[in-house]
Amino acid sequence: MTFTFRSITTARALILALAAAAVFAPSLQAAEPASEDPAALAATYTKQAADFRASAQQHIKMAQMHKAGAGGPKMVHESVVQHCERISENLLEAAKESEALAETYRKLAETK
Repeated sequence: MTFTFRSITTARALILALAAAAVFAPSLQAAEPASEDPAALAATYTKQAADFRASAQQHIKMAQMHKAGAGGPKMVHESVVQHCERISENLLEAAKESEALAETYRKLAETK
């Protein structure tokens, strides 16, 4: 069976999309109604921030691997590096926002 560059690229894109869905699905479900326990919500958003940071670190490592030439000489490394760097930056920003939200809920929990 012969694989073309396009079919391999499509397969890689599909795998990346599935991996992203697996990483982000729990985070998307993290938002709870405001009537929930503030301490529990603080813990949820703290975990979400940690998950975002872990995923960002994975993307940073992938960017470093592609900078070093992982995947062979035919692969377009620069575009993969740029993608991974953008994703890691966005994930780190999301982690900061989740941590700020967690802090807000921690303060709210202290007043109850």
